[in-house]
Amino acid sequence: MKKALKTTLELALVAGLSFGLVMLVKETVLTDDLKPDGPVDKAIMIVSTILIAFVVLGVHELGHLLTGLAQGFRFELYVVGPLGIRREGDKVKVYLNKNLGFYGGVAGTSPVNDHPDNARKFANVLLAGPIASLLFAALCALLTVFTSGLPSLIFVMGAAISVAIFFATTIPSRSGMFFTDRKRYQRLIRPGKDQDVELAILRILGRFAQDDSYRNVSVDDIMLLRQEEDAPIRFMGLFNLICYQLEMQGAIEEEVSAEYQKTAESMSKTMVKAFDTEIEKYRQKVAAA
Repeated sequence: MKKALKTTLELALVAGLSFGLVMLVKETVLTDDLKPDGPVDKAIMIVSTILIAFVVLGVHELGHLLTGLAQGFRFELYVVGPLGIRREGDKVKVYLNKNLGFYGGVAGTSPVNDHPDNARKFANVLLAGPIASLLFAALCALLTVFTSGLPSLIFVMGAAISVAIFFATTIPSRSGMFFTDRKRYQRLIRPGKDQDVELAILRILGRFAQDDSYRNVSVDDIMLLRQEEDAPIRFMGLFNLICYQLEMQGAIEEEVSAEYQKTAESMSKTMVKAFDTEIEKYRQKVAAA
């Protein structure tokens, strides 16, 4: 009950700050020179706002992505709106993203080994997204000084949306089912059970990345995720346990399969579909080996 109340208050704070930001922009920035004149200008403004929103989301995720790559992590995924780029084996492919759950943006890099410094590196990756949003907001604000009319209005919207994204990824503890950048950073740097879980996730990623195999992955790390109260993390643990059993045992234990299906009931359909697809791919990979 307390967690639900806290989440509600955090979301209310984000909504309040975002509304205040919109009103501030309206009262102090949106002069008559910037307001659209006529239906054509209004249509252009609407389309431009949608496009700049995707740009803002892309910059946020690019902050995560570039920071991960700069620290030696391996590229896995970058999606913003309909644009998707992912790793498939040793190749990187561009594709049309049809998963609406990823339209808000997602970027993924994984450790290439199980190094003690991975925790600090991943903490930097988590911070990079919100920092990139703030820097982009500042850039857009600066560009409004050198532009006028519709271009200036677009940069105003870009600055406002960037600040709103910063609020959304730092103030609440969760964004939908997942922890926000700020919350994951705190979980990672504070000793305790939450840190153990975050480090287990990193170890699983790092050891799997060594040879695209679960041979070096610790079952204890997977079980730590499986036993987590947080449903999305538990679901991730069960996903890894299923893939582990497929590779190491050739079959999935009925108990594990049933637990996966039960936990899936509390997940979004988009997330379940994505995980189911990856399990099927891994099944085929193991069968072909």
